[in-house]
Order: sequence, then C-alpha cells, then structure tokens
Amino acid sequence: MRTGLSRSAQGWLEAGLFVVTISALAVTYAIAEAAGAHALVFVVAAMGLAAAGMLAVTGLGDDVAGVLLAPASLVFGVTSIALEALFFAVLALMPPAEASLAFRLAVPASLIVGVVMLGRRLNATTLAGAAIIVGAASPAVLAAAPEDRLLASGLVVAGSLIVAVKTFASELHPGNRRARGVLDHLRVTGLVVLVTAVIGLAVLVPASLAAGGALGGLIPQPSDFVHPPTLTIALVVGAPIILAMTYLTFASVVKIGTESFLGTTALTPLGAYLAQALAAGFGLMAWPGFPLWLLALSIVGLGGVALVIKGLAQERGSLAPEQPLDIGQA
Repeated sequence: MRTGLSRSAQGWLEAGLFVVTISALAVTYAIAEAAGAHALVFVVAAMGLAAAGMLAVTGLGDDVAGVLLAPASLVFGVTSIALEALFFAVLALMPPAEASLAFRLAVPASLIVGVVMLGRRLNATTLAGAAIIVGAASPAVLAAAPEDRLLASGLVVAGSLIVAVKTFASELHPGNRRARGVLDHLRVTGLVVLVTAVIGLAVLVPASLAAGGALGGLIPQPSDFVHPPTLTIALVVGAPIILAMTYLTFASVVKIGTESFLGTTALTPLGAYLAQALAAGFGLMAWPGFPLWLLALSIVGLGGVALVIKGLAQERGSLAPEQPLDIGQA
C-alpha cells in the first residue's frame, strides 16, 4: 500500500503530529499536577505504561538485547530523565509559556551538535535563521526574577543541548534506522522507552528514599509513587500520549533529520497555548496566560525556524522531488 507521500513529506507530517501530541501532553501535565501528581513520577509511570502497551502489540523481537543495551538507548534514556528534571527546575523560576519559548534554543543547539559531532555543514541562510531564533528565545528568561535569571539561563542552555542530544540519539539509533514499517518502529520505540522508564525509576526511587521532597520538591516523596490519581491519569491519558509522541519522534527524525524535526517543534508554544485554552474552555484547568510580547517573539522565532529549515534543505538538496514512500518501508 502506498501513501502517495514522499519519504520527507511523511517525516514532516509525523513531526507536525508530534507538535499536536506534545501540546496535549502539556494539558495532561497541568491536569495531573492539579490532581496532586508529582511531575517526574507521572512521566516515568506514563513511560513505563506506554512501553508496556507498545511491546504488547509488537512483541519484543529477535534483537531485544541489542536494542535495550545500545548506547543510543542509554543516551536517550538518561537525557530524557535529565530533561524532565531540568524543565521541572526551570518551571520553578519562570512561567510555562516563557520556558517553552526559551527552550526553542534547542534548534540552534542541534545545529551546533550536528557540526561538532557529525561534521554537518551550515550555510548562511541556516546561520541567519539560528541567529533570529536566539534573539527571539533569549528574552524569555527575563520572565524570571532578576536574581534568578542567570540560573534560569544556564538551565535553559543546558536543557536545550540535552534536547538536541536526545533527539540525535533517536535519529542515529541503529535499531531505529534498521526498522521497517510502523510495527517495527513501534517495537524499537517501545524498547527504548522501557529503558528510559527503568533509568527513571533507578534514579528517582533511591533519591526519594534518601531525601524525598528535597530541592524544592524536585525529588518525589515515596508516597508519590503510589498516588492513585497519578497512576490513573498516567494510564488513561499520559501513556497513550507518550506512546504517540515517542513513536512520532523516532519515525520522523530518520526521515527529515534532528535539526528539521526540532525546527518543527518551534510551533509547540503556540500549540500548547491553544490546547490549554481549549481545556480551559471545558473547565479542565485555569485559563493560560500568554502575553502579547511572547506571542510576537514566538512569531519572530518561527521566521527564524523557516530560514533554518530552508537552509538545511538547500545544503542537503532535499528540495528535489522524491518517489512516493511505501508505508511498509522506513
């Protein structure tokens, strides 16, 4: 069966759907926290349940040990947990909308990682777009209190680099690059998410037993792991969203590349706002704030992203017409 879409077009579609899922996840986080869930416990529980769901459908496959123990799996798992912890810390210093915009620095960060680690080339168009993104995203840290801005800036920069490394781990994962068809991609994704959940538990449980509630609540209390609303929301809502989100990441990045994928995620702040506004309309959460200056910077940032994507396409020649992709192939 053929989709009629080229390989890159399918990748762009999957990246766009990723933005939809991560916007829905932002609403789910807000609902879970309102129900008393600890954010990190919620994420790890949802990941574990999502992995179980994916693998129940696909099975483990013949190369299960190879996928589980692949360095890229471990890198993805460690960076995923580190990113959640960093974002949690950033939210203690600045509002969610501003933090989401600031993390668009992941796009220029991915360009740097691509050049330094993979020898990828950048042209003037890409560099101009990256400069615009930096100029649009950086002022978001001004939402933090003056005494917190240096710390917030450091956490945002570190988090943006972690986003880039995490996404490159998805793109370069040998199991993901070998995967053929939806079920095979889903199986590899499930195994990697399982690794991530295990790493999360291996970090959070001992930390909780040793110093639960420390660092401003960043470390969960032991009771957070058995909190019924946390587990219920993670099962019913969180797991399906994380399943879709991680699958779309793994499927998309091998088609359009990490830099282009992260460029698409620049739509996340606007998507998250629209999703939260919709949820607020149904009375599920408070109406989200989104200052006009933040909207203006988000739009400017999107212009920079468009230049980055155009420059990458020019550099790689990916604007050339491609043959339709059989959905049975990667």
